[in-house]
Amino acid sequence: MKYVGQPVKRLYDDKFVTGKSTYVDDIQISALYAGFVRSPYAHAKIKSIDVTDALKVPGIVAVYTYKDLAPLVKDGIRIWNTYEDPRQWKFIPRKPLADDKVRFAGDPVAIVIGVNKYVVRDAIDKVNVDYEKLPPVTKMEDALQDKVLVHEELKTNVAFDVPFNGGDVEGAFKQADKVIPVEITNNRLIPSPMEPRGIVSRYEGGTLTIWYSTQVPHLARSEFSRIFGIPASKIRVIMPDVGGAFGSKVNFLPEDVSVIASSIKLGRAVRWTATRSEEMISSEARHNTFKGEVAVKNDGTLLGIRGDLLVDLGAYLTVTEPIQPAIIPLMIPGPYRVKGVSIRSRAVYTTTPPITMYRGASRPEATFIIERIMSTIADELKLDDVTVRERNLIRADEMPYTNPFGLKYDSGDYISLLREGIQKLQYNELKKWAEEERRKGRKVGVGMAFYLEISGFGPWEFGEVRVDENGDVLVITGGTPHGQGTETAIAQVVADTLQIDISRVKVVWGDTETVVASMGTYGSRTAAAAAGAAMVASKEVLEKMKKIAAGLLKADVEEVDYAEGEFFIKKDRSKKVSWNDVAKAGYYGKELGISAQIIVPGDVTFPYGVHVAVVEVNDYGIPKVLTYKAYDDIGNVINPALAEGQIHGGAVQAVGQALYEEAIINDDGQLTVTYADYFIPTAVEAPKFESYFAEKPHVSAWPTGAKGVGEAALIVGPAVIIRALEDATGKRFNKTPVRPEEIL
Repeated sequence: MKYVGQPVKRLYDDKFVTGKSTYVDDIQISALYAGFVRSPYAHAKIKSIDVTDALKVPGIVAVYTYKDLAPLVKDGIRIWNTYEDPRQWKFIPRKPLADDKVRFAGDPVAIVIGVNKYVVRDAIDKVNVDYEKLPPVTKMEDALQDKVLVHEELKTNVAFDVPFNGGDVEGAFKQADKVIPVEITNNRLIPSPMEPRGIVSRYEGGTLTIWYSTQVPHLARSEFSRIFGIPASKIRVIMPDVGGAFGSKVNFLPEDVSVIASSIKLGRAVRWTATRSEEMISSEARHNTFKGEVAVKNDGTLLGIRGDLLVDLGAYLTVTEPIQPAIIPLMIPGPYRVKGVSIRSRAVYTTTPPITMYRGASRPEATFIIERIMSTIADELKLDDVTVRERNLIRADEMPYTNPFGLKYDSGDYISLLREGIQKLQYNELKKWAEEERRKGRKVGVGMAFYLEISGFGPWEFGEVRVDENGDVLVITGGTPHGQGTETAIAQVVADTLQIDISRVKVVWGDTETVVASMGTYGSRTAAAAAGAAMVASKEVLEKMKKIAAGLLKADVEEVDYAEGEFFIKKDRSKKVSWNDVAKAGYYGKELGISAQIIVPGDVTFPYGVHVAVVEVNDYGIPKVLTYKAYDDIGNVINPALAEGQIHGGAVQAVGQALYEEAIINDDGQLTVTYADYFIPTAVEAPKFESYFAEKPHVSAWPTGAKGVGEAALIVGPAVIIRALEDATGKRFNKTPVRPEEIL
């Protein structure tokens, strides 16, 4: 059976549907519990901390402040050097606890450790912190004035200020028939994985073992090694089942560092699982504004874009946030031919919860900006959306195409996919239907948008394949699946490459003592990079087995071929030996065992597609997405069911971003929402889905030819839904989310 391309059911989901999965909070280990004293103020000096009363609570083992943990910490939390250049940034490595000042409401100032979570909760309330309130700065525009400094040592709130210039911008605007002003905002969101973050740390005999809800166990090991000065060989990071992450668990928190430091100091295991309210402030996302203008011809040709991008960092620079102000400008040109682009990208500190990456991480922001630009051009020039996009899309004969900032788009036929998608998704028919329904009094509209995504991030990924003496196969992948089901896709690739039944393949990941190396799962890279590495390792294993088979058949290896579980002489297929016999021979010959470890290098790839949504607004101004349709070229589709599931999940989150979700911060710097009024879409708000993939895909350079699909619908979805909302109401909206009072 050929598995790749088939909707194979997920192989490892029994434990999830039967409630037998093991998340960090389920780890059975004798451990103390940790909790955190947090600042009630967005900005204040810490005058003193008195832990006397807290230590009197029965069952409390220790209460530590920064001064207690500082001797154990050699460095602070820094940014992700793989993808970010620290030389472009002004930042202070983050400490495990606030020292002299707190910088957002919720900033941890002390860690309380006790025998159970209940006594810890009681003791937290008995830690007395004397604060001197300082004026907060919660708005990006105010932070630019530097009147209130978040980090005095930096002497400015501006952490990043880089111009992105490409092409002939001045020439583009001189040739313009019209210059259109634009202002586009992505407001602050909360990723909200189903499982809050958590960690268990145990320090014994100089060895540190960490159970961690993460996407990047090997990066975590490296960072904890640097922070604590412990050799990486003495640190083991284990990633148990992870209940969702959406990029937020690539980040490392000061709480994580505090828990580890406490376990080292006490010589005992310490654990912490965030509460829902802690999760809400530990990882927030988006919040940026682009203000500029676009140069166009009267026929809708886009000539140039120039403007300012302002990005909110929150109070501290996190591991992943530097990606946003660096990649958003690069991707603003999107799939379109633009003569010149000039964007000043700035990122500022505010006294608000720190920003991390969230599903799409910079590509949703860039896509929302360029797609709102394209729709604005259509409105201003009274052209339809499809015509404007078709007129500006890069042609197939221009591929591979280098955009104004030097990004090289690898493969694709954007115009053909747009035409096919519009037909496949019945866009024109839906537009006519919506117009007829509006005449009957319904507020219903149809919107579309096109996207180009950068995904499949390198620079490499690890894969190992082992064949045991019984012929069964163990795949050790550098990917770190955490809900997507990509372990099934990897098994499909390996089963096809080795031409064996998929039931003989087991995939494992996420333990730094089992997996030699790993980049991890993020940025829609697993089907491309991790499955690609497993494929190459499988091919190497097959070559080794051919050598063993040649010995058994008393032939030269060049004479041996393999198919469907049999090694045979090419010229005489009757002379053959089975897969199982070769596997067994691999453990009783000169070499013990059959395995291959591979590092596969690779670089980014660019999937793309067109999506369509139908939105209806009720009499109270509350919108609902009725239908969401997608047509995507994501390269080779390993498992269409998994891919479609990613479209569904991303689109539901797009519904949230466009219409319902906003992490509102008041002028005092307080997060004013809880999960009672931070509206994550449920099954009730989920639309009806249709998802299709290109019949003749344009493949990536990764061995599997996959490009990635995990973030596609959230990258383009907000632009699609907002356009449909505009069609329904006749109003213009250039931000997310759109509130009911703005619709009415």
